[in-house]
Amino acid sequence: MPMPRIAALSIAAIVAFGTLAAFADDIVVDPAIASMTADQKVDARQALMKDNGGTLKSLFSGAVTGDAAVAAATKLVQNFTNLPALFADGATNDKSEALPLIWTEFDKFTAESDKAKALAVALVEAAKTGDAAAIGAAAKPLGGVCGECHQTYRKPQG
Repeated sequence: MPMPRIAALSIAAIVAFGTLAAFADDIVVDPAIASMTADQKVDARQALMKDNGGTLKSLFSGAVTGDAAVAAATKLVQNFTNLPALFADGATNDKSEALPLIWTEFDKFTAESDKAKALAVALVEAAKTGDAAAIGAAAKPLGGVCGECHQTYRKPQG
């Protein structure tokens, strides 16, 4: 007896989710972060966020597709994996735009980073389709999470 279409789609979704989870688990925090000074962590996270913004803009606009889009989205997964470690241990200095709230709500901050990482993993899958519209649609909610986090945890820009 043939498998009903809904069952086949459910199985495909479960397999895809398992593959995504395995992909995300393969991405680990860059070990070099552990030996960074606070100043180095601030510089690294500021560079990371600037890079994330440019990458998201290019993915959202459809300027990057194919293998370049997959590589860009994969880099975002790595960046969001590294992000909490770049704030760990109260790493701050005079150049930092981080509010002290990050460290008093570090679990919430880390959860935001995990949310962004999950969206970046979904963006990798969208990038694999090669469809610029799908890539842009997957990039949009990730940009939203970045904005929410900045509103909560970054000093007001003025």
